[in-house]
Amino acid sequence: MHDEIDAPDSNSIRRRDSQGVQTEAWKRTLEETDEIAEQRRNDGWEVVTVMTAHTDTVSRGMGDDETFGLVHVLPNNYVDEFTAAFDGDEFTEYLAYGTEVDGFMFVVTEFIDPETERSILLPSRYDMALADGMVSSAADAGVLYTHVKTIDGTILGTFEHEEFAPLVSKPNE
Repeated sequence: MHDEIDAPDSNSIRRRDSQGVQTEAWKRTLEETDEIAEQRRNDGWEVVTVMTAHTDTVSRGMGDDETFGLVHVLPNNYVDEFTAAFDGDEFTEYLAYGTEVDGFMFVVTEFIDPETERSILLPSRYDMALADGMVSSAADAGVLYTHVKTIDGTILGTFEHEEFAPLVSKPNE
């Protein structure tokens, strides 16, 4: 008896990155993170950069209806640095710097406390093919959230974005 082997679907091929395109995009994202941090520091700002272990696009139908949006998981070695810098009432603005490559968003999100000139930089990568539910949830609610959590699921901070198109649209759309 001969077992058929299923051919990989286009999403699994896209995720493999056999050409190294996504790897290069991630390197550019990290370089951009460093450039933004250096520019802010040269302007006298306090800057904290935290790395994400993983980023999910979560819709209301995926669990807790209120915990939707971009969910960034921080490795334990960045938790203390993030919690020391973060204050949900003070970080009232954000900028997103990014590009789309092979259906993935490679983005640096900069959370800004304009009063005390502090910035938190969060480079991430997420699959836009899995983001439709999140985008629909945000459109329905009129807001998108960014949640930063630990590997064990503890929410460390939440940012609210009333203007969220830069986080969910391909650049130049």
